[in-house]
Amino acid sequence: MAGIHLIATLRPAPGREAELRQILRETARNVEHIEPTCLTFLLTECHRPGGTIEFKVIERWASQEALEQHQHRAWLRNMYSTFDDSHLLESPEEIEMLTVISGFVAR
Repeated sequence: MAGIHLIATLRPAPGREAELRQILRETARNVEHIEPTCLTFLLTECHRPGGTIEFKVIERWASQEALEQHQHRAWLRNMYSTFDDSHLLESPEEIEMLTVISGFVAR
C-alpha cells in the first residue's frame, strides 16, 4: 500500500471541544475538495477515560511531496495560527508517521 500514512492526534483544551471539532470538520472539507493527492482523510473522535476527548485524523497521501504541499497551504497555516492564538489545544498536536506492514483499506 504505497503512499504516506499518518495519524494526527489533537487534544482540545477544556471547554473548547466543539470549537475544535468545527475547525477540524472545515479542514476535512477543504482537503476533500482541494487536495486530490490526499487518498484518505478521516476525522475521528475518541472519548477517553475521565471524560476527555481526543480527535485523531487518519491520513494517507499519494507521496511525500503531496503531504508537503498540504503542509504549506495558507488555510492550513491559518488553522494552526488559530490553534495557537485561541489556545484551542491542551497540548501540542502529535503526528505519528506510520509504516504499513500488512492489511487493506476497503473491500
